[in-house]
Parts: sequence; C-alpha cells; structure tokens
Amino acid sequence: MIKAKHVKWAEIVFDFYLKRLLVKSFYDFRIINELPFLDSSKSTLIAPNHFSWWDGFFVYWLNNKKLNKNLFVMMLEEQLKRYWFFNKLGCYSIDLNENRKIIASLKYSLDLLMNSNNLVTIYPQGEIQAYDEKQIVLKDGIDFIARKSKFDFQILPIAFKIHHTNERLPIIYARYGKLLSSKQVSNFPQMFRDEFLANLDLLNSEFSSSHFKSIM
Repeated sequence: MIKAKHVKWAEIVFDFYLKRLLVKSFYDFRIINELPFLDSSKSTLIAPNHFSWWDGFFVYWLNNKKLNKNLFVMMLEEQLKRYWFFNKLGCYSIDLNENRKIIASLKYSLDLLMNSNNLVTIYPQGEIQAYDEKQIVLKDGIDFIARKSKFDFQILPIAFKIHHTNERLPIIYARYGKLLSSKQVSNFPQMFRDEFLANLDLLNSEFSSSHFKSIM
C-alpha cells in the first residue's frame, strides 16, 4: 500500500489551487447544521458519502475551514498512483482486489487514529454511487476498524450534496451526522449504517432551509 505524506509546499500550492477551483465552479459552500462537539483528546474518523469526483476536495476544504485537524484520506490505489500529488496531501491507498491488502490499509487507518490530532477519512460506500441511489451499499471497513481498536475514537458521518438552482453555478451543501464512538459502532454496527443513511435523508429534506453557514 501507499502510505500518506504531508508535504508543506504541496499543501500551500493545493490550498491556492483549491480556492480558485471552488470559486470558479460553485456559487457557495453551505453547512446546514452545527458541528457536534469533538473531544480533542480523541482522534476522529469522518465518513462522507461518495457520489462525485469532487468529494475529496469537499473534505479537504471543510477540514481547512471548520475541523482544523491533520487530514488523511483513504483513496483507491489505482487512482492514487494516477494522481500521485494527493499522496503529498495525506492520501493513502487501498486495493479492493485483495483481502490481504484491504486489511493492511484498514490497520494503517487504525494506526493513524492513535494520534488524537488526526482526522481520517474513509468512504463507507467504497466506490462512487449516484447521490439518489435507492439501494446504497456500505462496506464493512469502518466496522472492522471499530472492532479491532483497543482505544476509543470518534466517528462522524458527513453528507454532501451538489444542488443546481437558478444561479449559473451550483451550490455545495453539507450536513454533519450524529457523532458516534468507536465503542458504540463496535457493539452495534447497525447504528453507524442507520445514522449514515439518516443523515443523507436529512440533508435532502433540509438543504433548502435558510439556516446555513457559508464557508466559501
């Protein structure tokens, strides 16, 4: 597997590039609810939905503006080899074609979560699925990490949505789900699945509300 790096010059270049890219491509980036209180003594695993090429960019921007943690993002190995620059921004790989390689990447994720300042991103769907997909399938990676962990960490589902309006450019909407503990998920895996899907439904029903915070 390809382990993550954090290269300062790469982060400076990407910050500048991403800001220009988002302003050019979107009308606004809106969060429709409050961030749950995060215990600074524990690491956090965020679990976003995966529906577009943009998803990793949204996580990176959200972390810079609201979460302010040392970000790591799990990415398909074939994609990370192609877009090697992301490895310098904290991306590491997973190869879904071999169980041995999958387990190695999940154990590496667990190692990262031992540092309380780290924010690890894993997409529970494992692959891009249409936002309005009726039968969303979640893989078992987060359940595995929660079961294997000998320490408690936080798990935060996050839902993103791109919505087109009468503006020329679409709007990004984001919603935080209920903050869970790894112990809860280890004992009741269905709790995570239910909360992940419920948060997507709530984003769909609440995104048009006038109550939001812009982070763009």
